[in-house]
Amino acid sequence: MVDEPLDKRNHEVAEVTCRIVMDVKIRVRGITPESVVDEFIPDEDLTWEWAERQNRLLQTLMSDGEALNQYLISIVKDELGSILNSSQIEGLSAEEEDELFEKLYSEMNDEDTLFFREARRDEILYENMRLVHTAVEPDWGSAKLEDVCVVEVQSSRD
Repeated sequence: MVDEPLDKRNHEVAEVTCRIVMDVKIRVRGITPESVVDEFIPDEDLTWEWAERQNRLLQTLMSDGEALNQYLISIVKDELGSILNSSQIEGLSAEEEDELFEKLYSEMNDEDTLFFREARRDEILYENMRLVHTAVEPDWGSAKLEDVCVVEVQSSRD
């Protein structure tokens, strides 16, 4: 009976929905030569200016509370969805993330704004924000369960 697929078992009496509330720390590290040495080493194709530009974008993100909150929530939702293998839990769509960052880099100096707009136009924006994405890291190992409660019970007899 144990090896029988779940859909073959007709023993379900109820379906219970639980709400789980967790606190997850997110670490955001600046983009410095020391912090990205495992991900990026300047060469003649990609100079250190490429990384510095991303650090300026990260600093702009950090100074905009609303955009920062949106981005961090999106990162946590994406990672949680991946951990749970759930398509129900996902962060910002690519278009929404592009719009969020467009607002940010449009506030930067003209050269940076032009760089990111051209990268977006050429469909290589993600590749040119790689260090920003890796600078943000949820710490799932320190996640703390704050609350679990039943929000809905549905009997299969209903």
